[in-house]
Amino acid sequence: MNAVVKSADDIIGIEHQTAEISNILVVDWSLGNTCNYKCTYCPPETHSGSHPFMDIEQVLAFSRRINQHYKEGLGREICFLYTGGEVTIFKDFIPLIKAQSEAGNRIGISTNGSRAVSYWHEARKYLDYVSISFHSDHTRLNHFIRVINAIKDHVQTHVNIMVKPEYFDRCIEAAYRVHEETSEVTIDVQIVLENFQRPFSYTDEQREKIMSVSREINSNLKLTRERKPFRGLMKLRYADNSEQLIKAGDIIIRKLNAWKGWQCNVGIEELVVNMHGDIFPSWCGKVGRIGNVRDAQIEFPKSGVICPEAWCPGGISDIMVSKTRMG
Repeated sequence: MNAVVKSADDIIGIEHQTAEISNILVVDWSLGNTCNYKCTYCPPETHSGSHPFMDIEQVLAFSRRINQHYKEGLGREICFLYTGGEVTIFKDFIPLIKAQSEAGNRIGISTNGSRAVSYWHEARKYLDYVSISFHSDHTRLNHFIRVINAIKDHVQTHVNIMVKPEYFDRCIEAAYRVHEETSEVTIDVQIVLENFQRPFSYTDEQREKIMSVSREINSNLKLTRERKPFRGLMKLRYADNSEQLIKAGDIIIRKLNAWKGWQCNVGIEELVVNMHGDIFPSWCGKVGRIGNVRDAQIEFPKSGVICPEAWCPGGISDIMVSKTRMG
């Protein structure tokens, strides 16, 4: 495996770390846009509260259609990854994930971790994955660490430290404290994308510091239990048949996310449902709408798409989909 990243022109494919992960469909589902945080790097529509959380029966009815097409039809494993807004504010969220778990699906959530520790004692019974993010505008670090320690022995837990340039030192401190005061978690120190699309203005020194801190922490993770991820490291495949593992965030930092004309497996490895109930193959929104969860007939994808964009605008979720250079 190569020690350094070669030229982007030498890359002919981006794959998942394992074949098992490649067979997972992640249904990235924004149930509504109510959030108790108002992070300045998030688009206003993600936290304005203008779209209430979807009714639990609509969510369960559509998820059964997902299972029929992807699990029964294509033989894929399904992971419902619920986002918001802040999904833990949804009054029926625990009944929802209980029903989904009992139906044989993996359940993951993206959360700011702000709910009381007692809430997490109940929710952890039905969750497979929790991605919990530190947002420097709002997060109380001591509470954040208590929540992590409440779920980490029951749920596969990943921590994102979202590094906003103006709070750079605070975010780096948070990364080190999470590492020191928890265990059985993976930790990613990430640059922030303004409106989920363009990185804020970081100095070269800040970019290098983010990567070096992330490398340092990840070389000393305190992991003892076997993990079964639904996403993980990506694998760069080069024209000379060599390979290299890389974090999705580092693909953006190193500006390797230029895939116009490549085959991208969105719609097969990833499905996006936005707060309106509209269904897309990806977060970028550049490859067509599939339908709405309320539609009587939905034609789900059976293959990927050709990327039409010079630079991938879909954020981390779209980065973590396999891709192949065409021609």
